[in-house]
Amino acid sequence: MRLLIALALAAAPALPASAVTAANYWNYDDWHVSVDRIDTGEDLRITCYAHTGGDGDPVWALEVSNGDAGPPDYFPAPRLIEIAPSHHLTAMHDQQSIEFEFDSGSTVHGDVIAYINDEGLYQAESAPSHNSVLTMLISMRHGATVDARADGQVIATASLKGFTAAYGKMMDECGFTLSLN
Repeated sequence: MRLLIALALAAAPALPASAVTAANYWNYDDWHVSVDRIDTGEDLRITCYAHTGGDGDPVWALEVSNGDAGPPDYFPAPRLIEIAPSHHLTAMHDQQSIEFEFDSGSTVHGDVIAYINDEGLYQAESAPSHNSVLTMLISMRHGATVDARADGQVIATASLKGFTAAYGKMMDECGFTLSLN
């Protein structure tokens, strides 16, 4: 049996180095981490994601790569991403003002960029301004929930249970170490 498996593996065509990928996934309460590793043949590219939501709800996500600058100069910005079903519009619209309100009482401002994505669906994203990213990350670390409000109405809510562990794992997998105070 071992000989048969060894022969089958030996006969399988080898993939070029640029096609070799690996992914890992971890769950931390309401947050999830995924890591994509791509060997380009010249180096290993690692992209790390932390996210919550989905299944029809907007996704709250962060992304960092081992090729990015990291803390303390750069922090990955949390983004709220909404993709509308086919033939529908997003609740967020282009250049709309968004307030991220935390149960702890802190608020962070963001603006919306809306567009039609590669699949032809309406997509809208909002993130804090560059100088508010660290404030938002700290608020996420200390909060239990966050609401995104537009025009006085809640358009998305997220649990922050597991965020700190997911953020730490994401940063660690991409080669960054940082503790959010």
